[in-house]
Amino acid sequence: MDIYQRALRKLVEAGADLRDPESVKESLAKMPLSAQWKNQMIATYAAFLKMHRGSWKPPAYEVTRKLPFIPTEEEIDALIAGCGRKTATLLQLLKETGMRVGEALRSRWINVDLERRLIILNEPEKDGEPRSLR
Repeated sequence: MDIYQRALRKLVEAGADLRDPESVKESLAKMPLSAQWKNQMIATYAAFLKMHRGSWKPPAYEVTRKLPFIPTEEEIDALIAGCGRKTATLLQLLKETGMRVGEALRSRWINVDLERRLIILNEPEKDGEPRSLR
């Protein structure tokens, strides 16, 4: 079952009649979901209506952006200390270089310059630029 079917099923389970847009609005308003999830369900229901040649005036839920939690260096060190050797090594590499997990996992020994104490990153993630890290 794909995400669209699950979203429609959740609406029905919440008491929505998919043939009645007002019923969907009411059910959606009562659902304990974040604004972002509600907007996803609105988009899914809009596609469902379009497929069935229906229309509606969808509600608008404003997504509030929050600052991410940023742990202190002591918290990061405590996390690393509590991990096994392999995981701790990976986490230490991420902490020291700022690499993403996928970048670190794709790194090979050929990318490590021990003399200059560099890691050459030629395959960055998320459209990043190739770079060297200390």
